[in-house]
Amino acid sequence: MTRILAFQPHSRLLVFAPHPDDETLATGELIQLALASGAAVRVVFATDGDNNPWPQRWVERRWRIDGASRARWGARRRSEAEAALAALGVPSGGARFLGWPDSGLTDALERDNSAVDTLAQEIAEFAPSHVAMPSLHDRHPDHGALRVLVELALETSPARVERLGYVVHGREPDSGDWRLPRDEARHARKLDALMAHASQTSLSRKRLLRWASVPETFESADSNSAIAAAAPVTLRIPLVPAYRFWRRHDLLVIVSDGVRIERARIPLPRLVDAASSTLAQRACTGRVRVDLVDGVLRIAFVDGARGYLKLERTEPRVVIFDVETWCRIEDLAATPALASAPPEAVSVPQRVSL
Repeated sequence: MTRILAFQPHSRLLVFAPHPDDETLATGELIQLALASGAAVRVVFATDGDNNPWPQRWVERRWRIDGASRARWGARRRSEAEAALAALGVPSGGARFLGWPDSGLTDALERDNSAVDTLAQEIAEFAPSHVAMPSLHDRHPDHGALRVLVELALETSPARVERLGYVVHGREPDSGDWRLPRDEARHARKLDALMAHASQTSLSRKRLLRWASVPETFESADSNSAIAAAAPVTLRIPLVPAYRFWRRHDLLVIVSDGVRIERARIPLPRLVDAASSTLAQRACTGRVRVDLVDGVLRIAFVDGARGYLKLERTEPRVVIFDVETWCRIEDLAATPALASAPPEAVSVPQRVSL
């Protein structure tokens, strides 16, 4: 059942945005609602959105985009984000810019714990009651990766927070657990804020206005539901040959027990047939084994299942958006088919389409 979202004067809303303009598109009215209730608001931008070549070529009338050009574009997008937040009523100093590489958040997630530590510090400093962040179902790779990074950072926080997941790329109207009450003045102010992102609206005005006009809804992620299975568990994920044989994929695995985070990237064969093979015997220091049996991935977690999986389409990419997005291992392990003994085969959940 969809619930109406409200804030109290003591509430503290922390918004994580992968790129400038995501904060307005996904949470422009949420931010206003929080401020009108007397709540404190802070927005953390993971990247400056500097790897944005087509709008930059259109605006600057140039073809070649070098490092200096990207830095200049990133500085412009920072300035636009600050203007948009001011239009939404966020006081000066309410924005934090981390300056991470645009289109590089999956790399940051895979590399080490430094990005998680940075986000944990932001969370500890602001002490939010509500955290708005991308949904795992968002099809932009930076959005899904940022969600995983924030969730891992939240594991270090002793405080309980309301987690609000938003979708920008692939959003459907009225989807989610929370929705905002309709308010025409608040919506008009959101559209005014969107116009501050002139670098984006110059090329994609109609598309962005269409996205901004979709009612803001949010998925609720109850942290108490993220409980690892106490016993070993095996997931069985069928791979579809017709979809896979001309695109290379890797299986990305992130496992966490709340203390240590381990990662693995496991290449998958281009052709999936009836042959059986072991793809990884002791990934994540022996915690994960991956086999391919009759076209089905068997992913065994020897000491319980907590973390995230993704079928990652490898470079080079023509289209940036994902077909398969990140999944919580706990959600897959909690499906009735997988909970049976012996576990039955399950598919990765259906994704939201553009």
